[in-house]
Amino acid sequence: MNRYLLRRGVLVGPQLLILLVLSFGLVHLTPGATGGVDLNALSGENIEQMRERLGLDRPLPVQFGDWLWRVVRLDFGDSFIDGQPVREKILDRLPATMLLTGSALVMSLVLAIPLGMVSSLRRNSPIDYGLTVFAFSGVSIPAFWAAIVVIIVFGVELGWFPVQGMESVGRDVESHAVDVLHHLVLPAAVLGLEGTAALTRLVRSSMSDVLVEDYVRTARAKGVTERLVLIRHALKNALLPMVTLVGLRLPTLIGGAVVIETVFAWPGIGRLGWEAVLQRDFPVVMGLVVFTGVLTILGNLLADIAYAVIDPRINLER
Repeated sequence: MNRYLLRRGVLVGPQLLILLVLSFGLVHLTPGATGGVDLNALSGENIEQMRERLGLDRPLPVQFGDWLWRVVRLDFGDSFIDGQPVREKILDRLPATMLLTGSALVMSLVLAIPLGMVSSLRRNSPIDYGLTVFAFSGVSIPAFWAAIVVIIVFGVELGWFPVQGMESVGRDVESHAVDVLHHLVLPAAVLGLEGTAALTRLVRSSMSDVLVEDYVRTARAKGVTERLVLIRHALKNALLPMVTLVGLRLPTLIGGAVVIETVFAWPGIGRLGWEAVLQRDFPVVMGLVVFTGVLTILGNLLADIAYAVIDPRINLER
């Protein structure tokens, strides 16, 4: 186990380095990556002063080294727009995004497992066909379109849920948690739609493969009840591929949160990133790219480790 963890941990270093190099290079190649200042509109002396103030007069490797040292210390600089530290801006918005993405992921798991099981047990039936249509529709519908539809139907026409923000203005402190959950329903549902559909198809496929295995037939031949066969034998092994897919869902959730948070005016890091791009606030953009990239790498690492621990067929000592 220790050797496996060491091998996986060694791979994290090059991945992080590539992430940092690409983040730094792409942002510096972007036109206007000078704090929103148009250097062409300045005189020669002012241009040199501005380049010196922004550190653009130094060689690119030196700039990257200085920026890398700051990133190691979790110092992403200050925002070009309001002068606030980027780290504080990200940490202020992070709880809202964690609440949204966490709720979407939980919803996907809670719905996908029973739906996938039913679809597998009722193969080639009207229920299976209906769930298949739902699954393919869920992974095909654009998030922004689904968000607009639910806003019109459940927010405007029916008036069941609020469609903007994370909380209502003037709400009592006692009902704050209920108010936040009320605002959370629609964005979490839309964000979790694609994941629910994808995981439903995965559970169906895995359950269909497991149900024809010899150990399932043996359990049935021994007189084990069908309920125990499904839960203890079939479902336990069918859910193993979900561990990896859930880890891969992290970047998808964060990427989808940019759209959902923008449409629903949810105050998370996705909306912060969108606003930073529009305002050419490049320290915030670089900070968010590095932050979400690190989360993605760690999510994949944890998924690999969890899969190896859960599945005894994987030799951890190789």
